Amino acid sequence: MKEERYQKILEILKSGNYVSVDTLSKNLYVSMPTIRRDLTALQEMGFILRNHGGAILRVEETSGAPITFRLGINSDAKIKLAKAAAKLLADDMCIFLDESTTTAHIIDIIPRFKNISIITNSLSVLQSAYKNHIASYCLGGKLSFETMSFLGQETEDMVERFGIDIMFFSSSGLNRHGMIVDYNGSSNALRRTALEYSDRKVFLCDQSKFGKNAAYSLADISEIDYVYIDAPLPRNIKTGNAKIIII
Repeated sequence: MKEERYQKILEILKSGNYVSVDTLSKNLYVSMPTIRRDLTALQEMGFILRNHGGAILRVEETSGAPITFRLGINSDAKIKLAKAAAKLLADDMCIFLDESTTTAHIIDIIPRFKNISIITNSLSVLQSAYKNHIASYCLGGKLSFETMSFLGQETEDMVERFGIDIMFFSSSGLNRHGMIVDYNGSSNALRRTALEYSDRKVFLCDQSKFGKNAAYSLADISEIDYVYIDAPLPRNIKTGNAKIIII
């Protein structure tokens, strides 16, 4: 019975969309606590990714999952990483924030400083900057409805107009060779351009991304100035001159 229910849940999730616990409960005629236990089991088996409100099928394109879903994954670790990395901030800086849900938490710390400007392609970052009265510049281009960010050649071209003091970014994974990788080619291309025009590069990565591979390579971890992580890196990864901060 349980295995049959697991199969039905996976069939529903094959639509590629985020599905809430409430929706699954109503469709399968079982209680919400039962659905939550099922989702926990399916995640442990490696079939799905879940947050407190629902789940999505684990596929290679998970980085393109709705931002509201991604915000709920490892949120505690993301907040801790952002708070630690924000210690690099100072007055009168121009910083780059990518569309990752990890770096988005840095917005909460910025109001403590004077005259910080944000460069970003993220619609959610722009909205948060507006609410906090933070000067911000939008890297325009084509809007991705999945990540709620602007991507494409036009977006990359705009990066060249700014002098960026610090680039805060994350990605889909850090593979076993120490290469920062991503599932989304357009996001990866923008980050690569931003790396070229940033004085300091700051990578935020929680341990759930360790050992993950993806189609697009961004940079070797040794090329990054600061790396904020929540667990020790695998011993075989060579970090070079990168400053590794474990929170």
